[in-house]
Amino acid sequence: MALGEIDNGGTGERRQEEISAGPTGATLTEMVAAGPATVVNYFASPATAVRYAASRPSGHALVLELLQSVLARNLPVARALDVGCGTGHSTVALLPYAQAVVGIDASSEMLAQAPRDPRIQFRKGYAEALPCRGEDFDLVTASSAYHWFDHEQFLGEAARVLRAPGWLVLYKAGSTGRPVGHPDFDHWRRDVLKARYPKVARNNEPLTAERAAAFGFHELKAETIFHTQRHTLDNYVENLMTHSSVARVVDGGREPVAVARAWLRAELARFFPTGETEFTHESRIHVLQRNPRV
Repeated sequence: MALGEIDNGGTGERRQEEISAGPTGATLTEMVAAGPATVVNYFASPATAVRYAASRPSGHALVLELLQSVLARNLPVARALDVGCGTGHSTVALLPYAQAVVGIDASSEMLAQAPRDPRIQFRKGYAEALPCRGEDFDLVTASSAYHWFDHEQFLGEAARVLRAPGWLVLYKAGSTGRPVGHPDFDHWRRDVLKARYPKVARNNEPLTAERAAAFGFHELKAETIFHTQRHTLDNYVENLMTHSSVARVVDGGREPVAVARAWLRAELARFFPTGETEFTHESRIHVLQRNPRV
């Protein structure tokens, strides 16, 4: 996860200002709010970051296996960039595909929970103003994060930092899933869970071939992937505690963590009659390639 919503009193206005990119020495554009606007990041609290690092399901490696066939002879690439890396689950998953990886996230708290590895460097930054030099990467990924970004600005930045013919990979590793043999779960999630914890607004507009072409990309592969995973009641409750809809309520002070956890446990118990249930998780991946520069 990276940049949350830009809240400008409902006007949607934004402005830009130039800042130094730190160690790169480049001058980049940072998204800042006009007037009293604030950046709303639902993963900015230390407690949420700790829960996310410990309890968010890590299905990234399964989804990224598609790269073995799509990129094949081009692997491993020299340098990969993981945008909206959160606590580093998706960054670590890139290690089989790149000799060096950089993870970027807007939340210092999330980055503080990321694992350390000699081949990984973590930086604080925004998807819309990547703190990176141009043409510095062969692969750029965003896992379960693209919906938080300003799409136009991010795509421009991805095109800027990629060396042609590099690759842009947008994917979502499904974390909620559906319990096998419990068709009523969808009703519970839609009518009960979302009534208590409404879904946070996000930009779910798909990236079309025409839109990608406008930024110098063409599509190589788009695929939906299903996998099953067994969850205990307790670890599934902790998984839902990492979701932005719950984090907004809990970290916003509207409900204590213990109350949210107890409510979820009581509500979900019927889906775990033996204490452990198999879930089907749905993930999506979209692989694009940077066109040669002209």
